[in-house]
Amino acid sequence: MIVAGPEAAAQQCDARLLPVASTLRLDYDPFALARTTGRWSFDVESRSDQPCEVDLALVDDQHLGRADIAIDPSGVVIGIQAAPGDATPVPTASAGVWRVRLPPGRRTRLSLDATVTTDGVAPAGESATDLSLELRAPGSVVATGTALPVRIVLATVPRAQMNIVGAAGTFGEGASVTRVDFGVLETGAQRRVFLQVRANGRARLSIASANGGYLMRTDHAASEAGVPYQAAFDGRAVDLARGWAEEFEPPASLAGASMPLDLTLGTVGPRPAGSYSDLLTIELSAL
Repeated sequence: MIVAGPEAAAQQCDARLLPVASTLRLDYDPFALARTTGRWSFDVESRSDQPCEVDLALVDDQHLGRADIAIDPSGVVIGIQAAPGDATPVPTASAGVWRVRLPPGRRTRLSLDATVTTDGVAPAGESATDLSLELRAPGSVVATGTALPVRIVLATVPRAQMNIVGAAGTFGEGASVTRVDFGVLETGAQRRVFLQVRANGRARLSIASANGGYLMRTDHAASEAGVPYQAAFDGRAVDLARGWAEEFEPPASLAGASMPLDLTLGTVGPRPAGSYSDLLTIELSAL
């Protein structure tokens, strides 16, 4: 005789999240090419006597599942995904919800990875997003037990970069310039280069002349006068005699800004033949 009846109910999990330090920190360089990642590990204890499944839900203060976190207004996006551990949670159809099978009667170490999936020029300092991790019965939207607070911190280092190029353009475009050639020296001759600058906050630009604003002849005598010249950065006079520095804030973008540096010869007059030069030291530093 065959007796038919309802299928046995699925094993319900008696499980809990164990308290653990819950800050996931990403040290981020907005201009680095390497992908920024971080990992957070935690334990789930099953008190069931059979293997069972639970859902892990990472939710915001509106109780919405979060698998992507946008850091406003920089445009940086952090993606969250399950990582290998004692078991590997599997994504469900719901954002920020993973399902995992727990062995009976013991703790299981699980991990989540955070990865910067979309880069942007985040301001220097820390940006934090507070979420909660909860356990749910499979397919449920109701938490079972106490949730764990999770703070995801994007810690952005102060950064400033500069290129010197011969033509205006976005950062990284154009051939670098290390030498400005006036050819045969003539009074009033001008040359222009561009400083491609970008930073994620205020920056300091300094310009120093080894000869105090003069082109000096190679192997010149101690009493020999040089050829004076002037410099202007983005239309503003640069004091080459005493050194010059300015603080400013470039656009917060990967393209940065292209700013002109103009060099103009003063009176040349009669001079001994030879090669005349000066060394300009140009530095950009983050503040």
